[in-house]
Amino acid sequence: MSLMLRTLLISFALLLSACETLPEKQDTTVWDDPKWQKQYKNLKTIKGFTTQGRIGITQPDDSFSSSIMWKQAARDTLTVRMYGTFGTTYVLLDITPQLTTLKTGDDQHFEGYNAEQLLYDVLGWDLPVHYLQDWVLGLPTGINRDNLKINADGTLQELNYQDYQVLYQKYDSHPWHHDKTIALPQKIKITQGDNKIILSLRSWDLTL
Repeated sequence: MSLMLRTLLISFALLLSACETLPEKQDTTVWDDPKWQKQYKNLKTIKGFTTQGRIGITQPDDSFSSSIMWKQAARDTLTVRMYGTFGTTYVLLDITPQLTTLKTGDDQHFEGYNAEQLLYDVLGWDLPVHYLQDWVLGLPTGINRDNLKINADGTLQELNYQDYQVLYQKYDSHPWHHDKTIALPQKIKITQGDNKIILSLRSWDLTL
């Protein structure tokens, strides 16, 4: 990782961690619960989305925090931009089925065919990007039913994948079709050993 990314806004990451609260968990329900089945089917109809908020990444020897814009047009076709208060881009990740490109704030440019491997090689971030495209919605793609928990209100509470734990700590209602609303994640905590990512998502724009 470049020196700029290693040192940038560490105080914001520490503040994000200090302000972290653990909301009271709901009772859990089963996969066949009608509330979850309705939520699951609605999430499956989403073809694309744009979400914005903040991301905090904490590793044993590094911390990073910034604003984030995640724009997903289709499966494995997305743009993730991490940027500062004045619009300065720190990380720009473009993924297509054919190629992944990664640009950093110090004008370095990298390319690869595997998004997960490229992120790890350049930034040291070990992320299951392919599955995260659904997990960020609260959709447990790739997860065995025994490795997830569902809230009593029909939203996803937790999923476990290999050595990852994904906790959905807060949801918010967003506009849905026919004047309805849908619950989408507002705060997600992802841990892998000593590594931690917190996503605080304030807005969603959905493509159905």
